[in-house]
Amino acid sequence: MRGAAHGRPSLALVAAVVLAHALMLRPAPSKRPGHAARAAAPALALRMVEGPMAQADPRPAAAPVPSAVAPASHDTAPAAPPRPAAAPRPSSWRGAPAKPRRVAVSVAPSRPEPEAPPAPSAHAPPGPPASVQPPGPATLGYRVSGTARGIPFEAEAQLLWRPATGRYAAEWTVRLPLVGARSQRSEGALTPAGLAPERYAEQSRGERAAHFDAAGGRIRFSANTPDAVLEPGAQDRLSVSLQLAGLLAAAPERYPPGSAITLQTAGVREAGAWRWEVEDDEILQIDGQAVPCAKLLRQPRGEYDTRIELWLARPFHYLPARLRVTQAGGDVADQWLRALPAGR
Repeated sequence: MRGAAHGRPSLALVAAVVLAHALMLRPAPSKRPGHAARAAAPALALRMVEGPMAQADPRPAAAPVPSAVAPASHDTAPAAPPRPAAAPRPSSWRGAPAKPRRVAVSVAPSRPEPEAPPAPSAHAPPGPPASVQPPGPATLGYRVSGTARGIPFEAEAQLLWRPATGRYAAEWTVRLPLVGARSQRSEGALTPAGLAPERYAEQSRGERAAHFDAAGGRIRFSANTPDAVLEPGAQDRLSVSLQLAGLLAAAPERYPPGSAITLQTAGVREAGAWRWEVEDDEILQIDGQAVPCAKLLRQPRGEYDTRIELWLARPFHYLPARLRVTQAGGDVADQWLRALPAGR
């Protein structure tokens, strides 16, 4: 048994030899990606290359141009040598862009040329309007003649004018043959600007009226026609002749021939602008006396409107001396003052 043990190789030795061969025959393990060697990128180096300095121009500087102003001294100073030119910047140099600066500029607004004042109209009354001076109380009778639908007629008319402290009332009545009486009535306030009507009425077979609403700025008509805007100085068809008398009495020099007076005038259906043209004075024979009168004319405003001529007696505080109304169809109503006002 002992010899056999020495003749056979030891099991431990055989196992060691086999293990050594196995380790030698195993392939080498591959390298991990994390341990791979990375090549370092070469660094980029920048250099600034300085260009050659510009050489000064060896040529002599040109002589200065003489000034048109004589110098203060007769001594001639030597010319200063020219400065060397600055070295040009290299083409590879790029400086930082200059930051824009904000400059506050104030622009003065141009002043408009002052407009020339408008030239005064040859027909406009000069200066501010004067206070109105309506005539005193009067009862005037008129002789009326004319044609109605082509038929001649004659009639009598009367004007009652009653001014009081701050108030007035006026009534005109005419009695026509085969027609009967017709009347107009105006009442309102007396102000520094003259008559300010509050109610105007016309009566024939019935009555119709216009109401002057100063607070509401309207003229309202009982005939159910649209309201009108109340304008300053508005009158009615009766008060307008007395307002014109007050205007001329206050300042007759303001209304020479060729001038005009425009007043809003209301009837019982509508209101419109009545433009009165001042014409040359005329002499009327009244009650055997020659009476100088201011004549005013209102032209028709349309094809079917009336033409109205008014004569105001200058010596009698411009009370109406004659009134002539011509209809579009040719009918005429001509009223003449029969007698001069008493006590004037």
